[in-house]
Parts: sequence; structure tokens; C-alpha cells
Amino acid sequence: MDEFLKYLVKKSDIENNEFFNYSRREDMEKLTRRRPPREKTECAYVKITEPTADTYVVLDFETTGMTAGVNHIIEVGAVKAVNGTVTDTFATLVDPKQYIPSFISTKIHITNKMVEGKPLIDEVLPRFMEFAGDLPIVAHNAPFDMSFLLKDAARLGIEVKNPVIDTLSLSRRYNKECARHSLGYLTQFFGIELKNAHRAGYDAAATQQLYEIIRKKYMEMP
Repeated sequence: MDEFLKYLVKKSDIENNEFFNYSRREDMEKLTRRRPPREKTECAYVKITEPTADTYVVLDFETTGMTAGVNHIIEVGAVKAVNGTVTDTFATLVDPKQYIPSFISTKIHITNKMVEGKPLIDEVLPRFMEFAGDLPIVAHNAPFDMSFLLKDAARLGIEVKNPVIDTLSLSRRYNKECARHSLGYLTQFFGIELKNAHRAGYDAAATQQLYEIIRKKYMEMP
């Protein structure tokens, strides 16, 4: 159950104390004691902390779970923007060679049958890195997506030097009028169209629009 709730708040600004509103604390502590320690994922990358980039790639992953190295990518969605305008897209399902839990399939509308026979991440990741080039990578809750990207890149011997922009952090800083900062909330707040939430290509396109809203605010600051 705790993995399910964590997945639902993948792109959320919910803090740990809020998470415990959904489960009894003592039950969570028991689960934590029983759970073997997880391997820590190195997630070191150069961060761009201000929305200054006007040419960039927006990335979104859908995955079988929350932990890079344990869970695997099942969809990659990305859009390339030049001078703030989308010029190209990248989208593909990925065969994770791992069972997709039913609660995740229900949430993101990707089934095990849909990914069967799709390319492996070993093929997809080099293609994505060629698509991204040396442009900054934008993501909403970037530590999540980058943990998966860097884990697979390290396994494949791919060096990732792209600087990273996190729209979740930027939204918390520049969208003070917003009560929350999940992608779902922000798209509704700013009237950004998101027809198929939790599908990587649609989430990436919505994140690009969100980034441009924040960048415009930043550029207009005195």
C-alpha cells in the first residue's frame, strides 16, 4: 500500500508529514523495520536553479515503481523547445522486462500487453540522449526522472552532462499563489491542457508549458 501511495504523489509537493495522513504512523514504522535496506541511487547532476534557458528538452518517464535500479522505465516522453517553442517530440513505450503492477496500470493506462515486444531501454536511452544532445533537461520533480536516467545511463556506459531544471522547485519559488505544486494541480490552475495525464508524452508537453509560464514570470520581474 505504501508504494501505491508514493506512486500517486510522484509529481507532488506533499511532504512526509502529510503522507502519514493516509496511513497509521505505527503501521508504517513496522513496515519500514521489516523492509530490507534499499540501494541508494547516485543522482548527481548540474542544476540550473533559475528559469533562464529558452532552448531545452523536457523529459518525463513512466515506471514500474518508485525506485531506480529496482523498478524500470516503461515509457519515455520528451519535447524539444527552441526559443520557447516546441520543435520536436520523442515518445516510445519501453519493455521493462518486469511486471507492471495492476495499480500502476490503472493509474497510467499502460498494460503489460502494451509494452510486450517494445524496444528495451538499452536501445531507447541512447536514442533519447541523441535527441537531447547537450541541451538542458527540464522535468517536474527532476530527482525522480533523473534517478532513473542516470541509473540506466551508468549501466550502459553513457555519460550524462546535461544540466537539469526542476519545474517543481521553480513552481514552489515563483508560483506562490498556488496551494500545491503537483503537475495535475498546476495544469488546472494555469489552464494548461493535459488530456492524458500520467502518459509521458502528454506530461512532458504540459511541463513545457508550465516552464514557459514560470520563465515569463521570471523575465518580467523587476
